[in-house]
Amino acid sequence: MEISVQEMVLPLVVFFTMVSVGLDLEASQFSDVLRQPRLPLLGTLIHSFAFPCIALSLVGVVVLFKLPVDEALLLGTLLIAACPSGGFSNVLVLMARADLALSVILTTISTALSFLTIPLFFWGFALFLPEGPVGIEVPVGTTLLQLLVLIVLPIVLGGWWRQALPASAIRYKTRFQRLMQLSIYVVVAVILVEQWDLVSGHMLPGMAWSLGLCGATLGVGYGVAAWVGLPASACATIALESSIRNLAVAFLVATSILERTDVAVLPTVYFAAVMVVGVLFARLWSPPKGEAAR
Repeated sequence: MEISVQEMVLPLVVFFTMVSVGLDLEASQFSDVLRQPRLPLLGTLIHSFAFPCIALSLVGVVVLFKLPVDEALLLGTLLIAACPSGGFSNVLVLMARADLALSVILTTISTALSFLTIPLFFWGFALFLPEGPVGIEVPVGTTLLQLLVLIVLPIVLGGWWRQALPASAIRYKTRFQRLMQLSIYVVVAVILVEQWDLVSGHMLPGMAWSLGLCGATLGVGYGVAAWVGLPASACATIALESSIRNLAVAFLVATSILERTDVAVLPTVYFAAVMVVGVLFARLWSPPKGEAAR
């Protein structure tokens, strides 16, 4: 039986990566965040609208000036922008030693609201860009299942491990987290090789576009959060949440609902861009002195 890395291996890697995220969480971290509702409220507003606004602006410029950009790339950009935050943002926030509790809360809120936000964003895109996608139905059941199985359940499992077996959790946490980070790198590389016939023709333009898009959303997310006066660790968290979307949902919508395999290329390539720009940001950013990351 042929094993598809993207369909069978990637979900398992994401699951255990989220378990590693849960190992770094304590109930006190969430209570600290919820005692400051300004953080999750502003964070949700910023990361929800930063990517869509940038995506709409870029696609609008292309359409207005009739630039020679592939239509599948434009549609893929709007599709990614309409999707909620992705669970991989939690991993990068962990790497950056930013506000992990805030990251998990923002990811969860974003996914829970995706039933409303995805059709609203597509409606808005169609309003400003009549050529854009219209009438996309949200995969409600799939999104709920993904939230439960790939984010909530493993994080709860990791938290339980930390609380029930603290000595074991402390002993294996670092090695386990590094192993899962390495596993993600390997799986993404294998997926790119597995889908090379589909990806190769769109790789260079898609990668250049994705790198710019990822860098822009990181910068805007961080800049707006800093402008409204949020702590540096929250700014880094919101920046990563802004740039990293749920590419599994984007891939699902492109292939199963739009029935456009060419549109599904950009989410795959964008994830590779995130591995470059997002990981670089997470590695280079560090909490300011006197501000402990939670």
